[in-house]
Amino acid sequence: MLQIAIIGLGAFGIRMLEELSAVGSEIIIVDKDSEKIEKYKSKAKVSYITDVINKEAFVKIIPQNVDAAILDFDNNLEPSILATHYLHQMGIKNIIVETQSDTHGELLTMAGATQVIYPELEAAKRITPLLISKQLCNYMQFSSDFSIAEVEILDELEGLSLKNSGIRQKYNLNVIACRSCNEQELLPISGPDFIFTKDCHILVAGSNEKIEAYLAKSIKKEQRGNKILLDRFLKQK
Repeated sequence: MLQIAIIGLGAFGIRMLEELSAVGSEIIIVDKDSEKIEKYKSKAKVSYITDVINKEAFVKIIPQNVDAAILDFDNNLEPSILATHYLHQMGIKNIIVETQSDTHGELLTMAGATQVIYPELEAAKRITPLLISKQLCNYMQFSSDFSIAEVEILDELEGLSLKNSGIRQKYNLNVIACRSCNEQELLPISGPDFIFTKDCHILVAGSNEKIEAYLAKSIKKEQRGNKILLDRFLKQK
């Protein structure tokens, strides 16, 4: 069973507590706010009310063999740096720290953070593709550089078989499944002879950069169409 220390019950820390407790992790929570500890202690194996600036108390309550430590101090830099530094000195190998600022992220990395999380940035990265392309139907990001997306096919792929489409060579994307726009369920691709039809939606996996490159084709097409409409409108004035 994973043993996780969540230090600081900000919004990110609380969300991680809820997710990790739901999958049966052994969790230690630490916060100086007694009301927060009282509210969430039922989700943790052990809970402590303490200020992380007190190094002696902090070192005593965090086991050196924890699998990971998650820090969230609502973008308060001083306790984030101190706690990160203490954990690093203790030899904790996986230190995940939440912050909102790139500058803070650099300082936290220097203090010993192994991963810096920017929740607002990550949320923006997930939402932006949904807004900018009509060709994107569903999008799920699994890591900082790997996603699965359901997309409509590009015009250039219509009528081509999977093996002749060049989608893997040109876009570095793996096609996992497909469905027509009238169907509810995605079905596995039957083989390399599968033909892309006009109403086809495909489930692709790849890096965020490659998915964005694929979507950029549809965005440019949409922009060209919008420009033509605008030009026509202006000529009528």
